[in-house]
Amino acid sequence: ACMLCRRAEADPDTCGRKLEKQGLCAHEFCMFFANKLCQQRVEQLGLVGFLPEDIQRTVDRAAQKHCFVCGESGATITCREMDCERSFHLPCAAEGGCVTQFLFQYRYLPSPTPPTRKG
Repeated sequence: ACMLCRRAEADPDTCGRKLEKQGLCAHEFCMFFANKLCQQRVEQLGLVGFLPEDIQRTVDRAAQKHCFVCGESGATITCREMDCERSFHLPCAAEGGCVTQFLFQYRYLPSPTPPTRKG
């Protein structure tokens, strides 16, 4: 099961692919949405750049938070609305009607070299 949402099976459109490596198991989007869990620039480290110790720290912090939808502990995502303290597991947020939005960081794409003038 995913260490972050605690589900063995989840909709890949909601949670992303389930990744497993060196005893770690987590859904890709569960990691991206988890509070204070940062991806390293080198995606070959840990699970697509999320370090095992950072994932475990996130799981430990979330043990104190209860999901607003299911009531279980381990909620890793906090609502981003001002003054809202509700926490969720990613699949529960979707089931509870919360809007989740993830935008990959913008990447700079150089414009093509302009054609050289002849003559």
